[in-house]
Amino acid sequence: MTELNSNTFFQELSRLQRLYTRSLTIRLGQLKVQPGYLAVLFRLWEKDGITQKELVRGLDIEQATLSNTLNRMERDGLVTRTRDKLDRRNLHIRLTEDAHRLQSPVRTALDDLGNTVNEGLSVTDLRYLRRIMQQMTTKLQSDQEEPLMILLDEVVE
Repeated sequence: MTELNSNTFFQELSRLQRLYTRSLTIRLGQLKVQPGYLAVLFRLWEKDGITQKELVRGLDIEQATLSNTLNRMERDGLVTRTRDKLDRRNLHIRLTEDAHRLQSPVRTALDDLGNTVNEGLSVTDLRYLRRIMQQMTTKLQSDQEEPLMILLDEVVE
């Protein structure tokens, strides 16, 4: 960023994310759902009973993170894991009845938070913000795939 201090921008973006997560935690806490469960819940609400491998492929998280999340969700009574009878290496993840009943209240909580966050913003504002965020995300993804190499002798000068 040339005219604006990019550090200030990203500090504000980080603050927005923290505040959003805090508000989300408050809303979901009443339902006994953690924000980290949402991606798994939404995927399983679309297609219940998929394998853990399929779940990892469909989500942008590491296998270890998913495993820890599933452990907590199982502890909290939201999922069950069962071994495939034909291939014991595969674990099928299924939502419990409690998790199925949470779909509507969770969506309502997210809608409520979305309405709060978006209050006073026009559709154009939201589209523009989304486009900018997508552009920045694409740049960060490509940066991680092919990081820019900085020559040390140029930095030292």
